[in-house]
Amino acid sequence: MEVINDSRLPEQPHRKGETNIAGNIYLGIILVAIGVIWLFYNTGWIGYGLFNALFSWQMLLVAAGGYLLAVRRWSAGVIIGGLGIFFVVMDALDISLSFNKIVLPILVMAAGIALIVSRLGKR
Repeated sequence: MEVINDSRLPEQPHRKGETNIAGNIYLGIILVAIGVIWLFYNTGWIGYGLFNALFSWQMLLVAAGGYLLAVRRWSAGVIIGGLGIFFVVMDALDISLSFNKIVLPILVMAAGIALIVSRLGKR
């Protein structure tokens, strides 16, 4: 049996390797930024309020959304990052919401939208 190599077809790059590189670069940038911000806080160049805002659970959601976007998980990245930005704005404007009455249903809806969009994107 003879194997025929059709050289007219271009080789497809490995997507998994590309996403690992993008994810590693993003995580590296995040770690450098964390170190710089932490150093600035320890030397007194930034105040406690800014430091506290940057090292919050809301910013963790924004960073996770950015990571998902870096590895080309578009729908999940937009939803997680968008929720993080929403909560950062809510905290900055000092608007409080009941977790059980408002936030939990929003999170459930976001998870449902993410599932729907991810399934439609695979078709």
